[in-house]
Formats: sequence, structure tokens, C-alpha cells
Amino acid sequence: MFNIFEALFSKVKTALGYQQQFEEMVQAGNITGALSMMQNDLPKQLEALKQYQLQKHTIMERPDKATYDEQGNFTGWVKRWKLPLDYARYINEMAVVFIYGRPVQWLENSDGTERAYQAFTDFLKAKHFNARIRQAKRLAGAETKSALLFHCFQNKEGKADCLIKVLAASLGDTMYYIKDQYDRLVYFAREYHVRERGSVSVRCVDIYTDDYIYRCKAGGVGWSVEREVNFVGKKPVILFEQEIEWAGASNLIDRQEYMKSRTADVNDYMADPALVATADVVQGLPDKDTENKLYVLAEKGDLRYLTPDTASELKKQESEDNERHIFRDTFTPNIDFDVMSKLSNVSAKALKQMMVLASIKADMRKESHDEMLMRTASLIIAILSRVTNIQLAGELERLLVQHEYQEPFGEDIVEAISNAVKVKNAGGMSDETFIELNPLVRDKQREKDRIKAEQEAEETKRAELAANSVFNYE
Repeated sequence: MFNIFEALFSKVKTALGYQQQFEEMVQAGNITGALSMMQNDLPKQLEALKQYQLQKHTIMERPDKATYDEQGNFTGWVKRWKLPLDYARYINEMAVVFIYGRPVQWLENSDGTERAYQAFTDFLKAKHFNARIRQAKRLAGAETKSALLFHCFQNKEGKADCLIKVLAASLGDTMYYIKDQYDRLVYFAREYHVRERGSVSVRCVDIYTDDYIYRCKAGGVGWSVEREVNFVGKKPVILFEQEIEWAGASNLIDRQEYMKSRTADVNDYMADPALVATADVVQGLPDKDTENKLYVLAEKGDLRYLTPDTASELKKQESEDNERHIFRDTFTPNIDFDVMSKLSNVSAKALKQMMVLASIKADMRKESHDEMLMRTASLIIAILSRVTNIQLAGELERLLVQHEYQEPFGEDIVEAISNAVKVKNAGGMSDETFIELNPLVRDKQREKDRIKAEQEAEETKRAELAANSVFNYE
């Protein structure tokens, strides 16, 4: 037992020593050394972006074909088609829709915090939180990492304010971080470039800790470092991490692009009609500009069009099988125009069953996004109570909020309420259960409290009327 505790204590000491060394480097202006101690996944992100952006697909590297005459002399180039397919974007967008297609619902879970809850929801609306989190999810699915940065500043009116900025490699941000042995974010840094004095680009690094924010700028000799107090008391960053949304299907997508490009080449070579004639017919062919063409055939002459066979059955089967695996392996429903045109009268329940793969994938993503949303709520409350809405600090510290995801295509509200009413009228459901199943009610407990208060007020009113009736009678 002693050895176990000793080993744990040794790990903690090592981690603390590592952190102390990092902070000493930052304070000493050795930003390059500090960044070398942090984890950086830029190569992985750039590789993901290469698969996501059409013009960077492997098929785009396919060279044109050189042609030569019978003597081996170069005669020119034959164009080879390069046809990238946008599977990755489609798969990624479907993933975004099924988790953040409709805004997250934030419910108040504390008493006596109405003003704080209103400030919380006002912040989300004013800072365009729903749009920002969708953008962050989309970028994370495309390049494995993104982040929401909450930047506190003084606005033009001289008041404390905050904005939310999305960080990603494709947006010009290089992200660095250090985590402890429990996967908790200890330090976060953002590297970016700003233009100063016209076209001069300056390298900048912002390092975030719970207590301070270090604004670092590269100069001719070294780094200039400005330290700011982090009044929020938390690192103002929510880091999104995942594998690419089309993980496991990259090779199949490459194969589909190659097959489609090859087919286009073959079509160029073979698709136009070709006239085939035997030798004894050639002498009787009309001029190409003749309006009424007459073909003179010998007794054994033959004249016909060469019609190339369409794609072989094996090739067609492979293409269809590849596409089926691409969507199945990435948990993505395959929806095209023909399918969508048949869904006009389909209920939300039936639609959800058709989209079961995407629902399964969204549920898997929620395992990590639940934690991120909880951290987001905690961070926003800290910003409100310590920076922007200090007058509500006491109430904000008592505020508890919880989040709920919404179905991407809504619910059959009419059908749900109708069924609940039938069961309730038949005596098979209590008033409390009816409230819990009512899709129009967002906060179930608050609605129960309101109904109870209304019932008590009604009973008090009836009692007063009864008392007045007795008094008037007497």
C-alpha cells in the first residue's frame, strides 16, 4: 500500500515540476521553449484538411497521359479526368445536423435564480452561441480539432464585454495544449499572425492559464510578453477533439474517385459513335457534308455502328458496394433527391427510424459533447459573475443549468399530445405524467410548480367567495 501511494505522489510531483518549468519559461520570455513542451496536432489536422478539401484530394495528382508516334516521338498530351467526390463534406454536415441542427435547450435547475438565468440566456443569444458551436463542430469533424475562445474585453462604451471566436487550423490558428494525467486541460495556447505596418506579418502567441493570460509577440531578437490577469478564473477555452467524421472510409472514397475518373476517360475515348465498314464498302462512302447520304454495299459488304458496352456488371456492383460501405461505416444515411421527394408526408418518428445510423452516431458524439457543454455552462456563468454581470454575482453562483439536445427534425407534437390525452382520459395516466410527456412543456418541474400555484390560488379564491356568500347571507 505504501508503494502505491509513493508512486502516485511521485507522479504528482513530476507533473507539478513540469508545470513549474513551463510557467518559468513563459515568464522568462522563452516562448519557443514553452511551445516545445506543449502538444500540437497540426500535421494531423492538415492531413485531415487534405481529405476534406476537394482540390487537395489524391485524385487531383493524377497526371495527364503522354502520347507518342510510331517512331517514339512525343506528340502531345491526352487529358485525364480528375473528379473528386465530396463524400467527406456530406458526411460531416449530416453529423452536425444530428447533434446541433436545432439549438441546445438550456433549462434552469435552481430556485430563486430567475435574473441570473435570464442573463445566461441573453448571453447565449447576444454572442451567437448556437451558430458558433455549430461552426466549431463542423470544423472539428473536418480537421479533428477546433475550439471556442471566449474573449473578454472593454467595449466602446467602456463596459466589460465578451465575444466568442472559433479557432481552427483552416482559420489560421495553431493550437497547443498541455493536459494532466486525468485528461484535464492545464494550459492552452493559440498561435496566429496579424498584419502590422502594411504587409508585415507578425507572429503572435496567446497562452491561457486559470490565473493569467500571456500576450506574446515575436520581434527581431526574441519575444515581447505582456501578462494580463484572467479575471474569469478559468481558461476561457472549450476544446473540441474527435476523429474525422469519415474515418474508416478514406480508401473507399479514393477508390470511388479513381473509378469515376477512369470511366470519364473511357467515355471520352469510346462513347462517341464510330462507323465500322468492311473494306469493300469504304470506296462507296459519301462525303461527310452530303445532305442525303447513300452507302453502296457490295454483296458481302457490312456497315454498322460500333457501340461500346456500358460499364460491366462487376464494375457497377463494386461502385454500389463501395458507396454502401462508405455511408454504413461512417454511420451516415444516404439521402438523395429521389428519396427526399418521397418524404413529404413522413412522420418525424418514421423519419427518425430511417435516419437511425445518424442518430446512433450523434449519441456516440454526445458522450464527449455532454462534458463540453457542462464546461461551457460553467465558463459562461464565471464570465457573467466575474466580468460582465458582477451585480448578479451572488445569484449567478447559485444558478444551475442543464442542457438537452433537440431532435433534428422535430417531433410529432400533435400526435404525441393526442395520444397522451386519450390515455389520460381513459384513466391510465396521472396529471404529473401527462406534464412530463407533453412536448410543448420544456421545463417539466417548473410547469408542475406553476400548475400547483394556480390550483392553490383557485382554491383560495373559491374559499373567499364561499366566505363572502355566508357573510352576505347572515
